Amino acid sequence: MKNKIIPLLLCIFALSFSHAQQLVFKDKNFEKAVLENHDLNKDGKISSSEADGVENLFLMDKGITSVEDVSYFKNARMIILDQNNIPRILLKDMDNIQLISCAGSQVSVFTAENLKSLTSLYLDGNQIENISLKSTPKISQLTVSLNKIKMIDVSALQYLKKLNLEHNLIQQLDISSNIHLESLNIMKNPILEKDLKKGPGHVTIFGLNKP
Repeated sequence: MKNKIIPLLLCIFALSFSHAQQLVFKDKNFEKAVLENHDLNKDGKISSSEADGVENLFLMDKGITSVEDVSYFKNARMIILDQNNIPRILLKDMDNIQLISCAGSQVSVFTAENLKSLTSLYLDGNQIENISLKSTPKISQLTVSLNKIKMIDVSALQYLKKLNLEHNLIQQLDISSNIHLESLNIMKNPILEKDLKKGPGHVTIFGLNKP
């Protein structure tokens, strides 16, 4: 009897452990999209080990409405979420992420927190009114054109080189702390030259209104 019980217990434990490793997704369209490319054992589920091995998430035009499930992919370096319908985005605590693109996805609020390796962020063609960039010190290219942004704080982005704010509602901007900034596109904004605070470095500026 003992010889039968032990293998049975081991089997139950193995099944329980396997079930515990399977991730539960809140957005079913997100789940469907990652299953297409990252279900390595073809069991119709994404395990935590499979998620850990993902470096690039290409999720364009997949009907995604939430990015909460991104938190499962801690080792991702690139996330492309263009052409979805995601009203609010909060991405945080992803040590390896270097590029995020979420263009044309109906975003109105975007928050990035503790993305210490992020260098490129593309959010053009959304409905963004509020954007917050906290602990994202390595961003060098930021594109948020064609939105509804009135104010943006880029003072913490010490490595910022290219900033595209075209077609927004910005009236004031401070780039005096961005000592590496090379180009600023601020076309089609109501900001005047006197309301742009610049630093000592040379920056090529496109579209600044004269008083």
